[in-house]
Order: sequence, then structure tokens, then C-alpha cells
Amino acid sequence: MTRTALAITSFLLSVPLAFTCLADQKIQNQIITALNSETTLNRIEYLNQINTDSAWTKLKLKKMLKQGQFHPLIPKIAQRLTVLQGLDVEIDLPPIKQGNLYSHRLKWAVIAFQKRHGLKPDGIIGRRTIAWLNVSPKRRAELLDRNMERQHHFFENASDSYLLVNIPQFQLSLIAQGQKVLNSRVIVGKNKRPTPEIQAHIKNVVLNPAWNVPRTIIDKDILPKIRDNNNYLAERNYEVYDYSGNQLELNNFDWSNLATGEFPYRLRQKPGPSNALGRVKFYFDNDQAIYLHDTQNKRLFNRYERAFSSGCVRVEKADELANWFGEQRVISKKHWRKAKKDPYLNQWLRLNEPLPVHLVYWTAWLDKSNNAQFRTDIYKKDREQYEVHDHNSTQLVDKKIPPKAENIAISLKS
Repeated sequence: MTRTALAITSFLLSVPLAFTCLADQKIQNQIITALNSETTLNRIEYLNQINTDSAWTKLKLKKMLKQGQFHPLIPKIAQRLTVLQGLDVEIDLPPIKQGNLYSHRLKWAVIAFQKRHGLKPDGIIGRRTIAWLNVSPKRRAELLDRNMERQHHFFENASDSYLLVNIPQFQLSLIAQGQKVLNSRVIVGKNKRPTPEIQAHIKNVVLNPAWNVPRTIIDKDILPKIRDNNNYLAERNYEVYDYSGNQLELNNFDWSNLATGEFPYRLRQKPGPSNALGRVKFYFDNDQAIYLHDTQNKRLFNRYERAFSSGCVRVEKADELANWFGEQRVISKKHWRKAKKDPYLNQWLRLNEPLPVHLVYWTAWLDKSNNAQFRTDIYKKDREQYEVHDHNSTQLVDKKIPPKAENIAISLKS
């Protein structure tokens, strides 16, 4: 290591750090409940100082690295992890003759780094981990600064109770009377059908919802399935209507053939176990037909990047969230209980008090241990700002890996 790097490492050793390698997604799933501006500003200043003292050349890696392998980049990776607080103590590099060994100790430093960037914490150094290691301290400071402004505005105006979805974090948080009640992984819109930032109020909870399929989804997702399977609509409990509102009998038409043309029909999926919206929908007014809902496909929640929907937000713990509304906000408990028992009974339920819902786009924060969290800019909203400095790192993060956002410097309540 250079003298500068050693000096930075010594400084890091005097700062209390949380080197947590617990459940894979524990850090990713923390609830953001407050902004500590002073701590964030201190971290921004520190990152700018690192940028002044340390050269941040782009690391290039052609193949993935796993523990036990040798590579000439290992000393540089170890140094960079130390500088970025990837370790709670200085890395003990192996003897000179084994200086390129990817050690067990270094693997845990990589895992901690991956967690703080929303990556799969497997200890494998691949293109995404290298991409984040190439993001300079200066850029990290800029990200924290911009996100701090966004969060300051939010927390300055937030009520005591609200629902928060941080899109790049793939995370939902329910706060009631200033206390955290629930957090849940979510699935958000894919890059070509992004989930928008919205400030609204949840006014209705819909148990056993029907699904009026948007035209975009019909054209891009459903018609190809109908062309492959003439019975697809019947098997998935869809109803078909013409644009005059007349329902068509499914058995009277060759749907595979009709699906190759303009298909001048509307689709409605009936309530039930196979409904794409699951057992519950959380409705709020907006002009983009966005809402939160359950889903039958739970497997995708195990992915670390979860931008798979057509814009609406799928909630892993939708049932728990619905139960909170049922206990705290739903007016008619009788209708609630009845619809909960019957999965085919579509029931719109009014609330005694609307709940504010905020779909936000925060890409960096400080967690409760004052470690900077970052996420990929999945919709490239920060791309123009990224390209102001350090063009090489920008190319690697924005062009060579799927987009992902960064989490802002924040102090979380324990």
C-alpha cells in the first residue's frame, strides 16, 4: 500500500464501523425513517478528501474471481475496500509470495461491500462488484449530496403515518404514528415500463381484485401467449369484451388466429387464485394507473434486482399490509371478513382515513451504522449527473450492467 492509503486505513480504524455479514438482505431491507444531515455532510467531506488523496484508476477484470484464486488485482481491490470502509480493520495482506491470493478474510470484506451496494453477497468478484469499486469517492459524494436534498424535502413534509416505496431499493416501508410497522421487498417496473415517482393517498383496499388489463400488456405480453395457446384465456379466467361493452363467449372464437391481428377487444381477469394481482390491491388516485398489489409469483422476490413489472408495484408482504389496513383503517369489518374468506368475492373497501403513499427515487444514504449505502440507477435518472465526472466509471456502471439505483446517506432508527 502507498503511504496515503495506509494513512487513510489508520483513520478508518479509529471510526466505529459495522461489519455485518448476517442475513443476505438484512441491510438492503432496512427501513429509512430519518435523515441525519450532519452525519451525511461529514461523510461527503470525507469522501471528497479521499478523492483528493487517492488515485482512482479503473480496475479491469476479464473473469470472475473466487476465494482461493490468484490475480494481480487482489492487492488493489483490498486497498480500495479498505479506503471505502469495506473492512472494520486493515486488511492483513498475505506474504509477498502469495500477495495475489484472494483470501477468506478478503472475501468477507467483498461481501460487506456487495451488501452496501444491493448486490448479491456471494463474495464473487464479477463485473458488477468491479463496476462499483470503480465508482470514485467524488462521485459517491455527489450521489450522497443529491439524495440528501431529496430526502430533506421528504422528511420535512412527511406526516406521522405513511407508506414509502423506494424504487431503486426495491423496498416498501410502513410507518404508523412515527413507528416502523412493516418493511417488505417489492418488485417495480422494468426499464422500459418504469414505476413513476408519485405522491398520493391510499383510499381503498380491494380484496380479491379483478384485473382490467392495460392495452400495453395485452399487446406485448398476453397476445403472444394466446397465439401459442388457443385456450390461454379460458385457462387463466379472462373475460373478453368488445369496445361496446359486450362480453364475448370464449368458445365461439379462434383466439390464436385473432391474436395475430389488431385484436379489438378488452380483457378482464376474474378474481380468484390465478389472478395476476393476487388477493389484494391498494388503490390510490393517479393519472398513470399505478397501484400496489399482491402477486401469485413469489419467486422473483428472491432476486436482488427486482425491476420486472409493467409499472405497478408488487408487494411481497401484501397480506400483512392488508391485515394492517383491515385492523386500523377499513370501515366495514363485516365486508372485510367476508371477502377474506371467499377468494372469488371482489370487494372494494373504504378507509376511515386515507394513508399517504410516496413512491420515491432515492439512490444513496447512510445506514444506522453510518455506512454509505448505494443502489444502481435503474432508470438512469442520474445518468447526466454521473457523466459530469469520471467518464470511464460512468460507462462501466451505466452501460455494462443492468441499471440499479443507489441508497442515500441516512440515519435509521433502530
